Amino acid sequence: MEGCGAAPAPPFHFEKEDLSGTTPKLTVRDAKGRTWSVKFGAEVIPECFAPRFLGAIGYFAEHTYFVAGGKVEEMPKLLHRARRVVKPDGTFARARFEPRGDKDMEFQQGKVWAWQDNPFRGTHELAGLKIVMMLLSNWDAKDARFGDDSNNAIFRTPQGEVYSMYDWGASMGRWGGALRRDQSDCAAFARDTPDFVRRGPDGSLVFAYEGKNSADIKDGITVADAQWLLPYLQRAKQEQLEAGLRASGATARQAACWAASIETRIGELASASSR
Repeated sequence: MEGCGAAPAPPFHFEKEDLSGTTPKLTVRDAKGRTWSVKFGAEVIPECFAPRFLGAIGYFAEHTYFVAGGKVEEMPKLLHRARRVVKPDGTFARARFEPRGDKDMEFQQGKVWAWQDNPFRGTHELAGLKIVMMLLSNWDAKDARFGDDSNNAIFRTPQGEVYSMYDWGASMGRWGGALRRDQSDCAAFARDTPDFVRRGPDGSLVFAYEGKNSADIKDGITVADAQWLLPYLQRAKQEQLEAGLRASGATARQAACWAASIETRIGELASASSR
């Protein structure tokens, strides 16, 4: 479950503070002249782990990297949100680096898609992505109806356009409504795990997941969809999950907690999908 592409290369040089969203972010340029979005805070671990997990089971995902610490040169004296996490001399700890302007995987501003309006409706592949959303407790299912704030984007690659769900920061905690949900909380993730999925009286799959647009994510997923996805999910063994989580910034204890719950959720899906 290793990252793909070329990792960020220090030293890093300040370009601007990114004030979009709610978490502290910078845009920096590395020693090779590449541009990176650097995010700090609770979203770092899920945003580094989820793309690894998606890539391991065969889905397209942006390349992300966990950087344990470093320094940004040429920092301005005045910052907004980032002043809480970047010291005056530019040093920082625990950041997610995501490439910008990558010609092999180019984010197309304004090209978004909706869960209920896309070329893949009715396919196992789309249903599988929805299952992964729930498997990782990503409650932030904002799509094209949210305009430029959509988390569903269309990327340009050498092989053509690729549809992707690219923002995984709201993952790996509690699902639910605004007063319940959180992120990057392995204890809460574990508490939700026993209720992940069950077989309904009519033979359908019933997911306990709740979040933004949750009906778009959990309704209509069939046993056949789950059976299609399971061989890919079952490739990821607990020791591999733990390695991917540690490489994403999790402590050994956190990695064991999350990996065990993910394995349990996959087991629940298998049990609920058995004929």
